[in-house]
Amino acid sequence: MTESPKPVEALVIGGTIITMNPDREILQNAALAVDAGKIVWLGDANEAGRRFMPKEKVDFQDKVIIPGLVNVHGHWAMTLMRGLVDDCTLEKWLATIWRVEAALISEQTVVTGSQLAMMEMIRGGTTCAADMYWYYPQVTEAARAAGFRIFTGPSFAEIEGFENYRNTNQAIALEYLAEYKNVPLVHPCIQAHSAYMTSAATLEQAAKLTHDHALVFVTHAAESQGELAQVQEKHGKRPIAVLDGFGLLGDRTLLAHCVHLNDDEIARLAEAGTSVAHCPSSNLKLSSGIARVAAMVEMGVNVGIGTDGAASNNDLDLFSEAQLAALVQKGVTGDPKVLPADKVCSMLTIDGAHALGLSDLIGSLEVGKSADLAVINFSSANLTPCYDLYSHLVYALSIADVRHVMVAGRLLMRDRAMLTLDETAIRDQANRIAEEVARL
Repeated sequence: MTESPKPVEALVIGGTIITMNPDREILQNAALAVDAGKIVWLGDANEAGRRFMPKEKVDFQDKVIIPGLVNVHGHWAMTLMRGLVDDCTLEKWLATIWRVEAALISEQTVVTGSQLAMMEMIRGGTTCAADMYWYYPQVTEAARAAGFRIFTGPSFAEIEGFENYRNTNQAIALEYLAEYKNVPLVHPCIQAHSAYMTSAATLEQAAKLTHDHALVFVTHAAESQGELAQVQEKHGKRPIAVLDGFGLLGDRTLLAHCVHLNDDEIARLAEAGTSVAHCPSSNLKLSSGIARVAAMVEMGVNVGIGTDGAASNNDLDLFSEAQLAALVQKGVTGDPKVLPADKVCSMLTIDGAHALGLSDLIGSLEVGKSADLAVINFSSANLTPCYDLYSHLVYALSIADVRHVMVAGRLLMRDRAMLTLDETAIRDQANRIAEEVARL
């Protein structure tokens, strides 16, 4: 007896699916079935029509479907300061940015800047991103409205003039964690700006929240030589040792940058299972240096890729970030085999998901995982001919080749058109805010 087709919400028909599953399967003439926002089946496109009766059939024939990219480090609303402070060190950059933020930041400006960031990231195939910035509850709601997956939470530091740093104190943090504990598309974490901007008491508080709520802890670490000196002066140790002393290294810790690590520190991160967010453009632009990513990967450290904020990058294009990550490591090591394209694609997807503690939900296209994906047009001139899909994704792709983006089974972009964000209104508002910034 022939089984009747099973009802599902959507059937996504694509030419090629790059799964990034443990076996790194690449499926040709493939399809995936989506129900309740999750992937319930992957297989041959011809078989899909017999097995399923979808409410919606999404035809991506002759395209390549990849897992949505995961941006493991950023400050979304800093899109509003793109190009404002260029060509200076991290320390000078921070001093200027904090002055601008003190005059500029409000709930409305942060939401607008974050919406602008989400549009940019969606256009580049990103479906999940970390954010460390002000008004995170309001930004969380903006992300939910856009259908975008957000990783954010309370962020602690002590900065003169910012007594309520990023709108965080213990009460606000606990309220946020309680409200968003099990909300779809929202993944709370605990954040501290850095060891040089936090006292021992604040790091103890962050550690307690992290462990009490079993969350990922995020901080900047070893980003510049200037930071190393400041942390040494404040705590009497290097950043990694400081964090280790507060129990803040482990498999639920994500450290942004890690440009200046010695062999012992890299080994300690590997031993602890701590992940690193590699942000090559920002590190180079601020002359912070070049992180030893090849050594980290070789020694077993999990590394994802982040854009950092648009004020120090100056874009949120993860594909260009990945290309830079691969090329720079080959150049500085003198070894063309380090960070091959397939590994860099892993850093963009499943390794990034692991860094955020979300590898059971996103980062690969597998049954049971969320239907977070990007669809690439491989017939463009810059991707023709194609001998290796991974190679093209890292070394040849332009974000204009990203045609469609889906998060939890919902299309956020179709044929480059935004479906959940009002592009014109957001751009207009961002330009109005920029006029205020120019007058500062």
